[in-house]
Amino acid sequence: MHALPWLPRAANPEPPDRLFPELLGTVAHQAMIRDGITFRVHADLTIPADVAVTPELRLASLAVLVPSRCVVGRQAALWVHTGAHEPARVAVLVGPRVRRPDPHPGRTTHECELTDADVVAFGDVRATSVQRTGLDLARWFPAHEALELLAPLCDTGFDADSALRTLDSLGGYAGVRDARSTLARIASRQGLAARITGARIAEAHVSRAQADQARVSRVRVDQARITGCLAALAPVSR
Repeated sequence: MHALPWLPRAANPEPPDRLFPELLGTVAHQAMIRDGITFRVHADLTIPADVAVTPELRLASLAVLVPSRCVVGRQAALWVHTGAHEPARVAVLVGPRVRRPDPHPGRTTHECELTDADVVAFGDVRATSVQRTGLDLARWFPAHEALELLAPLCDTGFDADSALRTLDSLGGYAGVRDARSTLARIASRQGLAARITGARIAEAHVSRAQADQARVSRVRVDQARITGCLAALAPVSR
C-alpha cells in the first residue's frame, strides 16, 4: 500500500550526536567504531565521525563520574578544554564541607575552594576555567610535567602573568612555591612571544608606511612629468 501523494510526510528525525551502547546495543556500538562510522570521545560516548569534538562533548563523556556537587579539575579539565593529555582517571573537585563522592577506580577526589569565576559549565557538567585549570596544574604537578601540560592550555588563552598575581594571595599554601617557578618560566616565554609579535607588527606597519610613501612619491613624479609635458606643448597649442 502506497501513501497518497497529497498526504503530508513526517520529517525524518535528526540523528543523535551522542551515541551510547544503551542506544545502539553493545555489538552495533563497537562495530560502528571499528568501521569508522562513529568516533569514541571517551569511555562509552561516541559521536558520528563527521561531528567535531567540542569541550562540551568531552565533558559530557565524563558525566557519569561527576556528581552535580563536583567540578572536573586538573588534568581532566585540561583535556576538556584542549583535547590534549587525556587522563587515565578523572579528577573531581569538591568544596569544603561538601560530601565526597564514593571511591571509584576511574576517579580521584580533591577538596578545594572554588569561586564562581573558577568554574565554567558545559551543559549539565562543570569544569574549572582555563585560568584556574592552569593554576592547579602548576601547583599540583612536578615542574617538568606541568610545563608539558600547560603548553596546550596556553594556546587556549591561559595567562601565566595573571596566574602569578593570583598566587600572591595563596602564600603558604601547598605547591605555591613550585607553581611560582613554573609560571614564571611560562610568563617569560609568553612575554618573549608577545614582544616578537609586537616587533613583527611594528615592522609590518613600517613596511606598509614605506610602501605608501613610495607610491605617493611615484604618483607625484608622474604628475610632475605630465605637468612638464603639458607646459612644453602649450606654445604649440597656441
